[in-house]
Amino acid sequence: MAKKRIENKANALHLSEQLLERTGTPISQSETPALIDRSHTSANNSWTRFTVICNCDLADKIKAIAEKEGFTIREVVEKFFKNGISSYEAKHGSVKCKAKKKQNIDDVL
Repeated sequence: MAKKRIENKANALHLSEQLLERTGTPISQSETPALIDRSHTSANNSWTRFTVICNCDLADKIKAIAEKEGFTIREVVEKFFKNGISSYEAKHGSVKCKAKKKQNIDDVL
């Protein structure tokens, strides 16, 4: 039996090009945030910037839910993440987060 080959036909535009196309605001590759950018973490480490790429329909629905119910997009997405993580942990057990140990600059440079 031959394996079925699945091809992912991703959007040809990069995110920076989409931003320019939609808003007219250019962004250089060096300004694009990392997937998890800890440089924007708050002083008490309770919030961090987290970039997610998802289907446009999902993003539109999240925005619509937030607007309709009077919440921020962050609140809605965070609730969905919490629900998804709870569901995962119910099936697979608790997920432990590993704290990243900061290296000594003298050892690195």
